Amino acid sequence: DDQDVLFPPRAFELLAPRASPPFTYRGFCEAVDDYNSRHAEKAFLMGPRERRLDELAAFLGSASHDTDAFRTSREYLACGDRVERTLERRRELGGGGGGDDKIDDDEETEWYCMPCAPDHYDYTTQTCALSMLDNDQSYYGYCQPFTAPPDGCPCDYVKEVESSGPLEGRMRANDIFFGRGSIHLSHNFNYIRASTTMTGSEDTFCAHPELLATVESWAWGVG
Repeated sequence: DDQDVLFPPRAFELLAPRASPPFTYRGFCEAVDDYNSRHAEKAFLMGPRERRLDELAAFLGSASHDTDAFRTSREYLACGDRVERTLERRRELGGGGGGDDKIDDDEETEWYCMPCAPDHYDYTTQTCALSMLDNDQSYYGYCQPFTAPPDGCPCDYVKEVESSGPLEGRMRANDIFFGRGSIHLSHNFNYIRASTTMTGSEDTFCAHPELLATVESWAWGVG
């Protein structure tokens, strides 16, 4: 593809030597191809080469700024200090003969974030000294709670998922519409628009905003 010539893999390696998933070269190419398949005005494919290079440089510069040189797909203060938990789910699959139900054990990964004020966040260790959810506080960021589809994803103010224990001071990442992606998308009213445009359904990113932080083509494409 033309973007391979304009922006070869080696150029990405030099630009972002510490890049981490979802920011891969493959994901970038997939995002560009997906966008161009849906729009008459093509990304990085129209006009003289110098113009296309300028457009590419502007995009990559903005993306590098928002993602800390392509090292994070999530906004630091909202979800830099995060932990991962694997949840086990059991589902009944119906009769297996003789009246017995089959049971399917499934695992699902969830991320939990500790929202932090700038004064309490350590950018070196990516840790928060004091959660904004401390003392039963609510987190108000990125949600217009009275906005409903199609104008915005359903949302509400959130509290810590546990008052004590390993998830104390943390909120479920999929409950918050903080900045995610190559050029950070934030707020519930922007997530629903991106979901409809990129996936054809307003539910995709409304139900699972973390997809913009984990799926390569969507993390790139939201920019």
